[in-house]
Amino acid sequence: MHVGIFGGSFNPPHIAHLIVAEQIRDRYRLDRIVWIPSFQPPHKQVAELAPFEHRFEMTRLAVERNAGFEVTDVEYRMGGVSYTVMTIRALQEASPDTTFSLLLGGDSMATFDAWYRPDEILERVELIVYGRPGYELPASIEGYSNRIHVVDAPLLEVSAEQIGAMRRKGRSIRYLVPEPVLAYIEKHGLYQ
Repeated sequence: MHVGIFGGSFNPPHIAHLIVAEQIRDRYRLDRIVWIPSFQPPHKQVAELAPFEHRFEMTRLAVERNAGFEVTDVEYRMGGVSYTVMTIRALQEASPDTTFSLLLGGDSMATFDAWYRPDEILERVELIVYGRPGYELPASIEGYSNRIHVVDAPLLEVSAEQIGAMRRKGRSIRYLVPEPVLAYIEKHGLYQ
C-alpha cells in the first residue's frame, strides 16, 4: 500500500484541497489519501479555527464520495500540539507495511526547514509538493533531492482564510466548498 498523508487545519476544506488531492492520488497512483485535520496546529492559534469536531466533520463530508480518500482523527486522539513528525510516527507504527508520502503545499514547503524535526520527516517519508499561488517551489533541499517530488497540479487561488472572510461579510461561498460542507457551515453558523 502507498498512502498519501494530507494534513491541514481544513478550516474549512474546500475545492482546491479536493482537486490537488485527487490530482496527486492519480499522478502517483496512491492507493488512498488520508486526510488529517490538525487538532492543534503549531503555527495557528486555536481561537482562529472552528472547533476540531466541526473541522473533522466538514472534512469527512468533503471526502465521503471518493473511495480513494478517507479522514482520520489520529491527531485528536494523540492530543496536544499536532507536530507532523509525531503523526507520521503514529501512522507508521499502526501500519508498518504501508509506504507513506506527505502531501505539502508550496506555502508549507517554504517554511519546512523551521518545522519540528524536518530531517526525521524526510527520513521517514517522501514529500509530494504542490504549488500554491505566490510561493516558489524548491528545486530541492540539500541532501534530500531524491525524497522530494514536485507535482504539476492546478493553481487555484482559493484559501480557507478567504472563505472565512467572505462568509463573515455575508458573501456566498457556494462552489468554493462542496455542497455538504456548505450545508454544514450554514446549519452550524460557522465563520460568522
